[in-house]
Amino acid sequence: MDERKKLLMMMREIRKKIDPRVLEQARQAALSQMGKQPEPPQDNEASRLFKLAREDNGARKSEVLAYLEKKFRSKLN
Repeated sequence: MDERKKLLMMMREIRKKIDPRVLEQARQAALSQMGKQPEPPQDNEASRLFKLAREDNGARKSEVLAYLEKKFRSKLN
């Protein structure tokens, strides 16, 4: 195995051990150093639904709960 392939394999192994959040933070930092605007972090579904249920004093709370109930019942069956 030549030196280049050996180094690439070592880099792959090291990347597998790095926490994905740390890797994303490093990518965002590199983008900001290059002068590009880093993209804002995306909310996962749970936080998005929580924010949706809490806004306007819980105006859409029942809608969110019905959606979650439907989602989890379909997974159970």
